[in-house]
Amino acid sequence: MTDETNPVAMFQAWPPAGWQPLPDAARTVAGIAGVLTAVPIAIGLVVALVLGAVEGWPARIGIAVALLVAAGVAGWGLGRAKWRRTRWQLDARGLSVKRGLIWRTEVLVPRTRVQHLDLERGPIERRFGLATLVVHTAGTRMNALRQQGFLDADAVALRDALLPEPDRHDDAL
Repeated sequence: MTDETNPVAMFQAWPPAGWQPLPDAARTVAGIAGVLTAVPIAIGLVVALVLGAVEGWPARIGIAVALLVAAGVAGWGLGRAKWRRTRWQLDARGLSVKRGLIWRTEVLVPRTRVQHLDLERGPIERRFGLATLVVHTAGTRMNALRQQGFLDADAVALRDALLPEPDRHDDAL
């Protein structure tokens, strides 16, 4: 029995060591999210600029289609770039997430600060077997880490690994 089919070996290998990329399915979802963000913005630009400034319907339609296609391609590319520049790691300290190329962000959520965890699965994420992990922490300026693009099984395993220890009763009087 190989490690891929042996559930005990798979469980023992988790969490993976070092910085982990998001799965390939998250690349597609990030591209779709980029398009769904960019195209409505482009529609607003088309309505505001092209319809008022360009004479003749053939020219308006041509420019509008070109703008919408360009916005879709740009959104797809930016979404995929965001996917490519995101890494995560779970270690003894807690969950770390690195994002960005120009504006780099590294967030560490120590296990001791975790208050509760949520898993969110939108329709597009469900279609690709992904989930968003939301880690809520004690009240700070940024009181939650929200990371999209985990495989559903990894999100569940991360949630379970970050749960507070059962013998710790922080909320007991």
